Amino acid sequence: MKQNLKSAFVVMFSFLSFACSPDGNNDPLIPDTGSKDSVAVSEIYYVLNSGDWKSNNSSLTRYDAASGETEQFFFETKNARGLGNTANDVLVYGSKMYIAVAGESTIEVTDLEAKSIKQIECEAQPRYLAASGGDVYVSYYDGYVARLDTATLSVEAKVKVGRNPEQLAVVGNRLYVANSGGMDWDTELGYDNTVSVIDIPSFCEIKKVDVVLNPSVVVALGEGVFVASYGNYADVPSTLQYIGADDVVSVVNECSNMTEICANSGVLYGFFSQYDENWNATITYMSYNPVAGTVDSPWIKEKELPAPYKVCSAGNFVCVTSSDYVNDGDVYIYDTDGMLVTKIAVGLNPVKVVKVN
Repeated sequence: MKQNLKSAFVVMFSFLSFACSPDGNNDPLIPDTGSKDSVAVSEIYYVLNSGDWKSNNSSLTRYDAASGETEQFFFETKNARGLGNTANDVLVYGSKMYIAVAGESTIEVTDLEAKSIKQIECEAQPRYLAASGGDVYVSYYDGYVARLDTATLSVEAKVKVGRNPEQLAVVGNRLYVANSGGMDWDTELGYDNTVSVIDIPSFCEIKKVDVVLNPSVVVALGEGVFVASYGNYADVPSTLQYIGADDVVSVVNECSNMTEICANSGVLYGFFSQYDENWNATITYMSYNPVAGTVDSPWIKEKELPAPYKVCSAGNFVCVTSSDYVNDGDVYIYDTDGMLVTKIAVGLNPVKVVKVN
C-alpha cells in the first residue's frame, strides 16, 4: 500500500499550527506570529449538533476563536425557530452555509451568520454534502445524489447511485459516493458494497467500484479517496480502503480498521471504536501518512483521550466530538501535532465542525 500511494500524493502541503493556552480548556485560540500557525482573530467556528432522532432538537453552536466565547442554540437565536429533526451535515461554501436536516427532508441555507436564506425541500432525507465548481452535492437516502445550484438555491438535477448513500467526496471532475445499504441490513439484500463514481461535468454515474460491505465514510486525499467500510458488525470487520486514480481498491493494511476518518495536512486522522459483549468500548486513535506509509498511534499527545463520536477537519485543526447520546457533548480541538488547543461545550450529539473565514 505504501508504494502504491506514494505516486498518488504528489501535491505539496503547507499548513500552520496554533498556539494554545496552558490548560487547553475553552480558551481562545491565541494568534502566535512566531509559530507555524497564526490564526486570524476573526475566525468563527460552527458545531452542528444532530440531537436525538425525531426529537426536534438539532442545534448549532457558534464558537469565536478570538474571545473563546461559545453561543449555544445560535441558529434558533438568529431565526426564532429551531433547525428541526436530526441535522446530519453542514458545509460552508462561498458566502453561504448549507445544513442537511435529514428528519425534515430539507436543506437549510444560511448566510455566514446563520441567518436563514432558504429552506430547500428534498424528495428524500438528505444525508451528506460536498461542493465543487459552484454547485453543492447532497446524498439522498433513497439512492440518489442531487445537485444544487448555489445561485438559484434549487435542486437542478439528480442521478441514481447505490442504496442508502452516505458520505461523498470530490476529486478533480469526479464525485465518489459511499453506498451503505444500511436500511437493508436485516433483509436478503443486506448491506451494499459499492462506491459510485459520478462524472461531474455530465453528472452521470460512470461506474460502481466494489469495496467491503457497508461503506459509509469517504475522504478525498491526493488523487483518490479513502473509504471506511463498517462491515456487518459480525464476521466482516470494519476496513479502511483506498481507491486510486485508476479506481483500483487497496486495503490500507497499516491501519485497516479505522472507522471514522478525516484528512488534514496530507495526513489521515481518525479512530477505531470496538465494543465487547458487555458493551465496553475499546478506542484506538490512529493517524496515517500515506506518503511515508507510517502510522502514529495514538496521534493525540495528551494524557486524557476523549470518548469519541465523530472526527473532522476544520481549517488547520482536527476536531474530535464526544457524546454519550444523553447529555450535551464536547468538542476537543487539536493541532496537527496532536496537542489539545481547546475544549468547548456544545449541544447533543455533535457531528461536524466547520470554520468560517
